[in-house]
Formats: sequence, C-alpha cells, structure tokens
Amino acid sequence: MIEGPAGGRSQSINTVAARVADEVGRPAVAATARRLGIASTVNTDPAMALGTTLVSPLEMTTAYAVLGNGGYRVQPYGIERIRTRAGVTLYQRKAPAPVSVVGNPPLSDLNRMLRTAITSGTGARARIPGYDLAGKTGTTSDYKDAWFCGYTGGLAACAWVGRDDNTPMGRITGGGAPAEIWRGFMTTALKRIPVIPIPAGPAVPPPPPEEVAPEAPPLEPAQAAETPAQDLPREPTGG
Repeated sequence: MIEGPAGGRSQSINTVAARVADEVGRPAVAATARRLGIASTVNTDPAMALGTTLVSPLEMTTAYAVLGNGGYRVQPYGIERIRTRAGVTLYQRKAPAPVSVVGNPPLSDLNRMLRTAITSGTGARARIPGYDLAGKTGTTSDYKDAWFCGYTGGLAACAWVGRDDNTPMGRITGGGAPAEIWRGFMTTALKRIPVIPIPAGPAVPPPPPEEVAPEAPPLEPAQAAETPAQDLPREPTGG
C-alpha cells in the first residue's frame, strides 16, 4: 500500500512490499508476524510479501487487533465467564498483563497507511461514517482467496471469501464482497461498543523479538488432522 498525494488515490503495489521485505530482511518480517500473533509457519521465500503463507482468519484478526489496540499482544480466547443458573461464577477469565509488541513510529505509520486503504484506496466499500477505520484488501493471483481485514479502536475483524474446494472464484477481489461483508458485520457490532478512535500506541519501541513470548505451540495431532495447512486460506496480497 502506498499513500497517494493529498486528495489522490492510494495504490496497492506488490513490488513495493517485496522491496521493503528484502531491505529489512525477510526473517525480520517473519519474526514481526509471529510477534503480532501469526502462529502458522511463515515462509521467507522472495514472494513472502505477496502473501504466500497459509494462515487462518483467526490469526489475521489477532494480528490486526494488535494494530487497533495500541500495539499490545492479543491472546484469542473463547470463554469469558462460566456461571451457574444461580449466578455462582465457576470460571472467570483473567486478562494477562499488557505486553507491547509494536511501537512507534512503525505503528502510527502503518495505521495511517491502512486508513488510506479505506478512505482513498481499494477498501472504499468498507467505509462506515463516523468511525476511525483502517484495513487492507487482499486477493490471491488465482482468485482462490479474497480478504478484507480491518479495525477501529477496540474492535477488529477479518472477512475471508473462498470456495470449499479451493477453486478460483471468478475474479472476486478483497475490495468487493469481503469488504462489504466486513462493513455489514462491523456496522452492527460497533453499535454495541463506544466510538473509540484507533489508539496512537506507546512512544517507546517494543522489546526485540527474542524478549517476547514465542509463537503459539503447535496443535495436538488430532486437531492438526482436522485443519491441514493446505486447506487454510492464504494471507492477503495486494488489492
């Protein structure tokens, strides 16, 4: 994603992402992805910046949630509280201590760039008036996967569209159906929470990758058999 001039259209140019990945080092890109919540193996081949890694929508949402909460690690969970009919609490999730995994200026630069994807780029169909939104469209070159992932302050979501037999979809792109699905969900979900702008995040940089928790442990064999890597959608690429 490249920001256009004032009032101009932002462009999604894959060659720029590939050059940046080469300049900073593809292993560093992979380490950052793991720090933000991508638990799947991240390949470091020359095309990694174009989206050649297989990931789940949950992983993508986890990573985007970090961008929408000020740069703090997110740990997905499914149960907040368990209570009996009498109101006795049997279990209450305890929130972990906040850990910064991305700081400024990279965080603010990325948020600004991803805002333009919605205001003047390929994600225009995801706009919701009155909210500070940022996000990114993604389309694989064979049209087997189309994404829109985005966030505002306090809420992130990803919409993925694809066929269950992994065949092409007929030129469906991330800026089309996925962006509209995302907007429809967020329009309803945002009514239940306060309007919060995307946080600026901490001024100090986060610790180096080796000082934060490693990637999530692999699935148990029985679980892994149910979700083979080749069935997972690929992460977003340009447009």
